[in-house]
Amino acid sequence: MSLGTRVLGSIFVSLIVTLPIALSRSTSDTDEGLVVVPVRADVVDATKKAVAVVATGTSNADARLAIDGREETSWVGHPGESEWMWSVKFDKSEHVGAIRAHLGHSPTMGVPTAFRWEARTPESGGCGDGEDRWTPIESAIQSPSLNQLTGAQPTHRTWFIDAEVCALRLVVQRTNGGPPVLREVTVVESASDVLRGAASSDDGSFPGFDPEGAIDGTYARRWAGAPGKTSWTLRIDLRDPIEVDRIRLVLGFDATSAPRADHGRQYRMAWGPVHYSLQVSEDGNQFSTVAFEPQRADGSPIPLRRRLVLLGPGHVMRSIRLVIHGATDGGGIESADAVPVVREISAYRADDPRPVMPQPWILSVNSNPTGQLRSELNGEVANDAFYAKFLQRRFGLLMPDLRSDDRYARSLDDQGAWHDAAPSDHAGQVLESIEGDDPELDTRFLAESSPPPIAALSGSNDWDYSDTTGPDPEHPKRWLWDPVRDALSGGMGNLGAAVRHRLAPFLGFCGGAQILGLLESIPDGVDGRNDRRHIDSILRRAAGRPIRGFASMDDVARAWPDDPHPTHAKVEFASEEPLFADVWSVHRCATTLELPESHADALRPDAFLPRGPLRRFEVLARSLFCGMNVSSGGPSDRAFPNPDGPGSCVIVPEAFRSKDQAWPIVATQFHVEQHDFTTAGPGDPPESIADPRLFLAATFEVLADSYLKFGH
Repeated sequence: MSLGTRVLGSIFVSLIVTLPIALSRSTSDTDEGLVVVPVRADVVDATKKAVAVVATGTSNADARLAIDGREETSWVGHPGESEWMWSVKFDKSEHVGAIRAHLGHSPTMGVPTAFRWEARTPESGGCGDGEDRWTPIESAIQSPSLNQLTGAQPTHRTWFIDAEVCALRLVVQRTNGGPPVLREVTVVESASDVLRGAASSDDGSFPGFDPEGAIDGTYARRWAGAPGKTSWTLRIDLRDPIEVDRIRLVLGFDATSAPRADHGRQYRMAWGPVHYSLQVSEDGNQFSTVAFEPQRADGSPIPLRRRLVLLGPGHVMRSIRLVIHGATDGGGIESADAVPVVREISAYRADDPRPVMPQPWILSVNSNPTGQLRSELNGEVANDAFYAKFLQRRFGLLMPDLRSDDRYARSLDDQGAWHDAAPSDHAGQVLESIEGDDPELDTRFLAESSPPPIAALSGSNDWDYSDTTGPDPEHPKRWLWDPVRDALSGGMGNLGAAVRHRLAPFLGFCGGAQILGLLESIPDGVDGRNDRRHIDSILRRAAGRPIRGFASMDDVARAWPDDPHPTHAKVEFASEEPLFADVWSVHRCATTLELPESHADALRPDAFLPRGPLRRFEVLARSLFCGMNVSSGGPSDRAFPNPDGPGSCVIVPEAFRSKDQAWPIVATQFHVEQHDFTTAGPGDPPESIADPRLFLAATFEVLADSYLKFGH
């Protein structure tokens, strides 16, 4: 019997009593092997340099409450206005990488829902007054649809803007109730690109894509080499020599994929360089090479689209040039008819201690056996887009640039039909897709991308875990899969080191969360002979039994919004956990019925114990699975009598995160990345249907923290 049909009884056993691990933010003395990445000590909040803070309808003293460093004070807009404005002015221009804000009295009152951040930029080398020179910041505008204008909204937001500003202004047109409340604003400074306004040239460009497009600070504008060539040179000249210690490249028009020889698709760079050298010169005449394209041991290029070249102590340079040999076409295949695209080149002074702070980007990882995908509707490419489409829609409110980078959403309609929509100028700006068993997806690809992507592991298709990989002989569309194997054997084991060493931020949803648990605990030197034992140490059926063959309906926990008569699963969470702070504020209790579920397997709760294989993770939420065929999973994973009827119950860990001071891992058994319920479950407030979006927004804030802390 599924979780959704049993957990809604009048009695709900306290999970704190029955689960062998507590919902707690503390770490244990036995948490060995935690990864610690040095945190930047020189992140600067520009509001500390503010010379004026003003707001419409209120005093300047009240406006300053939004930057006083105290969460308990706030600026509140004057009631009854049709528009509110709050602004902060600096005495000189500041380069801003991100704006962070704590909003609202609560998630249901005072949170702006239609708004824009605006900047006043320097003019003629200075700031001046210029009250008429406000320009909207495209990456910090929210004009939501009508069904998003009310209800619970996230109270913590971050916008990555990369702009030189003299002042910033928040203009609010609407909130989810009452006047806007601005509790605290932080304006994070970032390194300033010295190539803006430099002279640029080339040895031939595609009409309409001149070299200036590579250094204007935008992704949409770009340089493209002239057709009919096999090598190209893009050059930038500064007015005076500058000591530079970081050069950032954004290459290729977009990411794409090409069929692999046996099954699946391989990540490729569309309209990108094949080989290149990055060269610098102090006098503009004699050049030295500081970097080539990254290569694997066999000499094949690693298709990194975003790269930060670190120059050690720095190089004094007046000129930079990118010399390119060979280019890929729109399918990522090297072709004599192709031309290379360079989206951005930027450079940073060696004496600028501030971090480079580009917009984070999402890598949608299709965590399914690609041999099975070939039999899916429209094949692997449509299934890849299926999971990327959810991320584009759900993160679009949190990352405004995703609204323009929408090719996956346009390529696949709601019935699963593939349309192969034409890419826009913003294609690949903040969202790309890759298959989990693609050999390109490994530690180097993630660690050498700058910034590293938010690697989001998807939910699962119709397959089940095994120590072998392949279709079931009786039901060929159903597969057994061993994801622990390396990519050449059809698994995702290549990601194991990246997960264990926290080389990038990871998200995992349902099956993706389970695979993160497997990757976290892959033993060194795994050769496949003990994969069954390893899988059994991390996973079991939701009903407690070992995973063997395919699950029966008795193993399925389903509480799905799209069902004709959806049930709701009760999830208990740690009330003090920041990821659930807004959810708790809506409910005023530590349980919710609004998180979609659909799974037959689950992570073992005893794997998170202090000596367990997942001890470096902490459990944030859990639920019960109850039924007549439920059994104990082990000595520390005991079944107990169902408090709401016949049969027994076991614990299902529902959410966990890494404890390390490093790139974070956040994973959930529930599906916050896909759907919301249209009506709240019994006893939950109506606003609680926003719980999945509130949790996802809080997760993005955890990820944003890491990008601010660990940048170069």
